[in-house]
Amino acid sequence: MGGKKPNPFLGCTWESLADKIAPEVLRAPKTGGEWPAVHERIVRYLLAQVVEQPWGNHAALMAAVLAARRQDVRTVEFAVRSLHVGFSRIFPALGLQTVEDWNVDSHLPRYLKAEVVPTDSQYTRFQFLRKYTSATTHIWNWFTTLPPDQQRQYRRFVLPLANPLLVEGIIPKKEIESRQHHRRKQETEAVVPHFAELRAEAHFRYNKLARLRTAYRQAVEQVLPDRSNLPLDFSYEEGDPPLERLHFTIWDRYSFVRAHRESYRNRSARSRFNRQAEQFSPDLNGLFLECLKVERLADAAPAEGWWFTDLLKRNLLSQGPRHGTPEEIAARQAWLRVWGYGEEGDETSTAPFMSHTAGLLCWTDGTSPGSSSDGLFLSGAQEKAQGVLIPVESLYVSSLFGLLALDVLTSTGMRMNELLQMSISRNCLVQLVEDPPVTSSDQSPRIRYLFRLIPKGERTLTLHNYAVGKETIRLVEKVCHMLSEHYRLQPGEALPHVPFAPADGRSHRFEPAPYLFQYCSQHLNGITITACLRFLLHGMIFTGSDGKPVTIKAHLLRHAFATYAVQIEGVPLDLVAEWLKQKNLEVTDYYSKKTPGMVAEEHASFVSRLAARIQVREAILRSPQEIQKQAESALKRVGMLVPVCGGDCTLEISCPNQFDCIHCPAKAPDPAKRSQVQEKLRWARERLSYYEHEELVLETEKMKQLIRACELERKRDGTHCRLPTRRKTPDAHPAPTQNKRAPPSRRRLISGSKRPCMNR
Repeated sequence: MGGKKPNPFLGCTWESLADKIAPEVLRAPKTGGEWPAVHERIVRYLLAQVVEQPWGNHAALMAAVLAARRQDVRTVEFAVRSLHVGFSRIFPALGLQTVEDWNVDSHLPRYLKAEVVPTDSQYTRFQFLRKYTSATTHIWNWFTTLPPDQQRQYRRFVLPLANPLLVEGIIPKKEIESRQHHRRKQETEAVVPHFAELRAEAHFRYNKLARLRTAYRQAVEQVLPDRSNLPLDFSYEEGDPPLERLHFTIWDRYSFVRAHRESYRNRSARSRFNRQAEQFSPDLNGLFLECLKVERLADAAPAEGWWFTDLLKRNLLSQGPRHGTPEEIAARQAWLRVWGYGEEGDETSTAPFMSHTAGLLCWTDGTSPGSSSDGLFLSGAQEKAQGVLIPVESLYVSSLFGLLALDVLTSTGMRMNELLQMSISRNCLVQLVEDPPVTSSDQSPRIRYLFRLIPKGERTLTLHNYAVGKETIRLVEKVCHMLSEHYRLQPGEALPHVPFAPADGRSHRFEPAPYLFQYCSQHLNGITITACLRFLLHGMIFTGSDGKPVTIKAHLLRHAFATYAVQIEGVPLDLVAEWLKQKNLEVTDYYSKKTPGMVAEEHASFVSRLAARIQVREAILRSPQEIQKQAESALKRVGMLVPVCGGDCTLEISCPNQFDCIHCPAKAPDPAKRSQVQEKLRWARERLSYYEHEELVLETEKMKQLIRACELERKRDGTHCRLPTRRKTPDAHPAPTQNKRAPPSRRRLISGSKRPCMNR
């Protein structure tokens, strides 16, 4: 990323609008002075976007009145933005030149009915109505308090109120909210079954990238000072026992061009190379890594390799999807949408891995923090390389930030803004040391950790507690160590104090601090953290009940956290509300509501249990007393040790994996059922061949993952002890067929059977 242009509107105050808006608006009564002033961020927006428009004075008066009414800065900003963006589309569509031409009782209903600007979604039109109605109501309440002479003076700057009889009911509010809730629960349903798995997979991927970084640094130490031994090949093995061998080559620019001489025939490029000028200057001749191939050692499963290979080869990190020829951009956008990136119905180009911070998810030369001078050269070199070029340091740092964000979001249910507040300061990160209970055999002190943050909706500076575990603290230590290395800090030296992300809606509330999410002396914003999250989890397929892929967002993880805690773990609703810092239990109930899949699962379980009772009751009555006891016991604990593909299920809760039993950590493998796994493997290989032929990207990736899971299952079933099987009773619980087991509604987890290991 290059250097940013200076913002000409920094340091703006309300007086900066003196020559841009009407003097009456600038000095409007009951605004300014003893009343709260308009925030600098809103003034900048007015100067940059609004004041030259016909509604510039009206928007400025709206900002002044709402600020004086002590509305939150973000609320004022949204109101001004909504008015400006809406009028920018509505006025040209209606042929309006001035605000005096705006007839709210005629024009607003036409917009709400989609008779004008039909490209706006129903939700967009509804939001414009809400913001317009709320803001104009505040303005008219202010206007009516003025004396008659001032009312005559300010009447022309006051937007007209909408007649509720003409606009209400055009867009059904309940229908929109119901549609949004249904969509959110569909997305939640796609994530909840993988809630524990995605945490484990994220740790596995980070650890794998950390091992690559270590191996790369060790290999770099073998490069001679004059680099005469470049290119340098090296390899290492993954797994214990080794499953894969990864082969790499270290290059610098000169050795790469010499080795690919035929691909650099351009005369100007050859001239620059011979003169060692511009991108071939010695100062830019940094080292970089190429992964040549990944060799599978242990079995015939597809090589796992790197989850981000396609992202690098297709130039999809940062702003890559929006750069190139129209054909290249179209191909990248089509590929991204197959994976579910981009909002539904939005045809604008998407960049899901875009970073606003230099050095993250992009190339760096490794010599100066945030430098991206390698980007242009290496994007061209990738087209000529045999393997994939990997920006090791950039991807390692991005994955570490992504892992910390994922761990916190999925263990606390935080919002993104609360995550951004995390810092290494005395009033933020707190260690509590408590005395052990007197009756406890372990009398060592109890240590707990808290982050103290300001949640959404808290108007004061009161800090609220967010408890985190030791795993989170270990990740915090890794981030601090990485940042100390990045900033070249001396032992004991504190992290830099950086300003809070300026683009965040609540940035005005926070002072510069040693924030955890910072890099290159810049605080990461929500977009960058989301990009790091998506990078770390790319390739994990989350599919809703409608079959559409779902992409990870911080707020979606908040919904998944609430649903998992209440519906899977059985945590009381009021306790989850306290964790989420929600004062309204109805909101928490909506967040944690059963997904459609859970409802269907409960119904299937009920029908299964009902059928079992009807079928066996008569048989039980005619059976010996011992069999009667066994049958009654089986009915009470239905689901325990139920047969599944390759073994027995040990879960007594609602299945979080949607009955995807291959390599499930909650299954006790049975070597006698190895043939079932073999059959599943054979079927997966046939499907893989078909999907590859049909170029179905998601289905191909699913089959590759299933094949790897089958291979791991085959290794595991010979090393794990099988739990004792349940003795059969007469039709007490008919053995279900594969993937059709109806789980019971109430179960309890056998200790240690659900969560995969975090350090694969």
